[in-house]
Amino acid sequence: MPLYEYQCQQCTSGFTELRRFSEMDSQIDCPECGSRETKRGISSFAVGGASAGVPSASAPASSQFN
Repeated sequence: MPLYEYQCQQCTSGFTELRRFSEMDSQIDCPECGSRETKRGISSFAVGGASAGVPSASAPASSQFN
């Protein structure tokens, strides 16, 4: 799921939010001042889950190699 960068137009605070692609341009509240006057900036991607043979960081140690 993409991690989007936003900047508040009211207090100029920058923040990131993990959102679905379909929600990237939906209004989002600034966590600092609560304003909905935010603009999306450059995005990066968050990677999660496990690859073949590589346990997930969230998997319990006892179940990693069962």
